[in-house]
Amino acid sequence: MPLLHVERHGHIPDEEAGSIIALLEECYGRLRPNCLDLVEIMLFESDSLWRGYASSERRKAGVSSAEFDDAFIAAHEAWTGIPRISISLERKQDLAQLVWEGALRHEAGHSILHGSLEYYLFPMPIALQRAGENFPNLVPHLRDVLYLLSLAVKDMEVARLLTSNGYMEDQVAYARFTMKASQQDIDGWALASFAPEARTLCLVGRLKDIAAGIMLATDSQHPRIDLREVEESLGYLNRSLRNGLLDTMREVSRGLGNDTLGNIEMAGGLMVANIIEPVMGHPSVVKPS
Repeated sequence: MPLLHVERHGHIPDEEAGSIIALLEECYGRLRPNCLDLVEIMLFESDSLWRGYASSERRKAGVSSAEFDDAFIAAHEAWTGIPRISISLERKQDLAQLVWEGALRHEAGHSILHGSLEYYLFPMPIALQRAGENFPNLVPHLRDVLYLLSLAVKDMEVARLLTSNGYMEDQVAYARFTMKASQQDIDGWALASFAPEARTLCLVGRLKDIAAGIMLATDSQHPRIDLREVEESLGYLNRSLRNGLLDTMREVSRGLGNDTLGNIEMAGGLMVANIIEPVMGHPSVVKPS
């Protein structure tokens, strides 16, 4: 059982803090991580406190990728070399209890699988390097594309860890919540309609959203989500683009190994073939159905 070091920012009721810590302790007790000694738990009263703190920590760590954290229920990072889970109690207000619990366990899973700095400093996959050579306008965005891809791959690894250890109902609830298209997703896609690089970022950004859903839908022994549910969450895209996202993540799920770096390299090749090349090289595929 790792030591949980708790920091509170703003007014955090003792009952709320105790409930969160109890859930995390139960999760770590069941998963029994071998090489995890310490996890920092950062509790924030509000989103504004969380965003301010996160921005400051990103600057200190020299993180260069853009911020995409506003849609997260909670977050994990290890920029200092110590796994750290950040939780805003404001984000709990409109969530079903199972979704909230699923999100907290999801971040605990990240601290176990991705709790050191090496999981945040990936080299550029070969396929993405070649995509930059073929599509120079994409080069300024490659680091963000890699960041978004790594989020999706790591989320798949966490979904596999949690469901294989019996966390099913909360992970199904969490997956269904995250894969729903938000109004921001739909509006962002409409605004990106004239720039293939922006379209690429919008599409790659949705890979994380559907990652857990795909893992639960493609479990050959106990599928808990119908793949049609995942496809429906991408309904604002035309069929060609929906298929590109679904095919990428289905193939990643089938080939997912235990080496995160290898998984990202593999996923990069699939993403370039199924998403980047069609969007950057054949703009007609992004027209509405």
